Amino acid sequence: MVTAQDIAHHLQLLTSIPVDVDISTSEQIIKYGPANDAVILSCGCIVSAKLAHKLESSPKNTPKCPICYSSNITVLAKCSKLRDLNTYLVKLTDELSNENSISSLQDHQKDTSYIPHKPTKNIDLANTDSTDMRSMFSNINIDSSSCVLPLEKQPASLITHEARSDSANLTFLTAFHEALIEADSSSVDSTVTAKPSPLNAKDSFNVHDFNHSPKNSPSHSPKSLSLISCAGSPHKQRPRHSFSQNTSNLTRMLTTNSQATTKQQYTSKPSINKEFIYSKNFPFFRRVHTFNIHNSNFFLKNKLYVQTHLSADLTKLVLLSEKKWEVYSIDTEKPEVPPKLLCCGKSDASYGSDFDHLKKMNKEQILSNSNISNNKKNALELLDNWEHLNCQITKNLLIISGTRGFLRVIDINHKGKCIFTYQCNFPIRCLDISPNEDLIALGITGKDKYTQVEQAVIILLKLVPKTSKTPLQICTYPFSLPHRDPIGKLKFSSDSIMLAVSTVLESRFLIINLTHPSRPTLVMKSQRRLDTSLDSEGITDMAFFPDNRLMTICSLSHNSEPIIIDTNIASISGPDGIAKPKLLMKIDEVGSTIHKCCVSPRGDSVAYINRSGNVYIMTAPRMDDNDNRRVVSVFEVSNATRVKEAASLKFDPDGYKLYTLDRKGVLTIADFTAGTVEDHTVTRSKIVS
Repeated sequence: MVTAQDIAHHLQLLTSIPVDVDISTSEQIIKYGPANDAVILSCGCIVSAKLAHKLESSPKNTPKCPICYSSNITVLAKCSKLRDLNTYLVKLTDELSNENSISSLQDHQKDTSYIPHKPTKNIDLANTDSTDMRSMFSNINIDSSSCVLPLEKQPASLITHEARSDSANLTFLTAFHEALIEADSSSVDSTVTAKPSPLNAKDSFNVHDFNHSPKNSPSHSPKSLSLISCAGSPHKQRPRHSFSQNTSNLTRMLTTNSQATTKQQYTSKPSINKEFIYSKNFPFFRRVHTFNIHNSNFFLKNKLYVQTHLSADLTKLVLLSEKKWEVYSIDTEKPEVPPKLLCCGKSDASYGSDFDHLKKMNKEQILSNSNISNNKKNALELLDNWEHLNCQITKNLLIISGTRGFLRVIDINHKGKCIFTYQCNFPIRCLDISPNEDLIALGITGKDKYTQVEQAVIILLKLVPKTSKTPLQICTYPFSLPHRDPIGKLKFSSDSIMLAVSTVLESRFLIINLTHPSRPTLVMKSQRRLDTSLDSEGITDMAFFPDNRLMTICSLSHNSEPIIIDTNIASISGPDGIAKPKLLMKIDEVGSTIHKCCVSPRGDSVAYINRSGNVYIMTAPRMDDNDNRRVVSVFEVSNATRVKEAASLKFDPDGYKLYTLDRKGVLTIADFTAGTVEDHTVTRSKIVS
């Protein structure tokens, strides 16, 4: 068994530094050992100050480092941390040696209690009446603690170096480990520099001022018999508080620090405990929280929204209807707390903290913060009748697109005030905003000015933040795709560098590099896949993995299950190279009617929602490991006949919780760190495979 002394000795070996060099021979012989005068040389090596002085005063003109052999070395500074650690280990070794000596003495006394000794005083216990017996044992119990001999006056034959019991070693090692790792640097420095009190009989055993010696303390006296009895059964004879007094100063200090730091650890770092629970629960055990955000005033009737969306950091959510929008705040650390209304507004640019206190913007303010320059009167008439279609939300911005080619940028931090209105000449089919709130991508189908041929076009809107001198500005970067197929879906990567594009009819998917928005680069494209069935919706959603190397694609068509591909972007050679994707995994268990998908920030699991509202999680150690993957059904949400009505789906930044927001305004949270399996609120997911 590894004892505390072994650990202390091993730590001393690990902290050994060069303390001397034998330069009398042709080869330098470096001697290592613990030193309390460590210094840092100009080359970065650590040696003792004594050795550094010896090297500087050597007859050679250029002193060299004994470790890296650098020339012209000088002493930069003292290595105070290593000095304190060495001093601490020396004192720790002394404390352990003293504690082992005391423990060995007690073990020796327990062993000698069964050895007959020749008494110096004969006590006739049979002829003693009961009153004398009670008084005698009362005296024995009172004076038993004073019979412990001071350590410096105990006979040398009784002091041995036997190991302590297993429980004592375990307690000390736990306290020692926690104190070294969790204690603050200030407390460690004060502990090292403080002078410890000497280990004597008063500090360790709380004895009275008696000066006994082995000669005038008979081994067969009633007091010595009481001492042997106490050593044999300490839990029955000694008071409870005596255990804390019988420990050494070092053990008491470590125990106190470990209790304080353990409490601080669980209050300041709850993620450690959550990580352990997550590893045990995911994806099979979870606690489900459900909140109906918007309750209808009519019985048995729910309000249906045009679209819903969750922000990337899961601090905001939006509910979008034809003429209104609502933004709610979410507390990811407290999933049991329902969302709170943050701001709301209408399509006429009115905004406020609630619908009872809305503030409407005038027409001059709308036109001044827009790209409308020609035919302003007609544009204002169109704005009075436009309706919402799509939305995207981030931590600070809400983007809403609608009919008539209008798009609005709304500032959530200013109660939902519209900060810019953009009018496009063509209908906006889809949109997405980068996680860093720098770019907005719009998918449109435009016509050539001369040939009147339809072409798929992407417009990048770069947001230039507002300054004290200039208002918010938007720079546009339009570019066309090498296909005429209309754009169906746009999705940014988590680092806002890659943009995934999917088409509607031929089910193609492309990846465009937007490192320079003015010069977008096509880096990957797939093969054509035509599906002419009536119920086919083509590619419904896409999602990048955290490293942009992998990607998951889901669709709603015949015999087209979700897939995970390797984009092979890293294998591109040359500026004009285009990668071809490689299929890694096909998730057959979830079916071919998937509407939405999202990837965990951990990169080891993917969530899917099908047309019926079933939410699945597929997890695997590697995305090309088909044998060890697991698929479970977590819960159900509202169904959706079209992909536009599908629920929003998002993992939290730590991957601990899965959030869904359906078209009825119901927020469902699956928390995989809410508790252990024994908790009655934690239920089991349905295992699919």
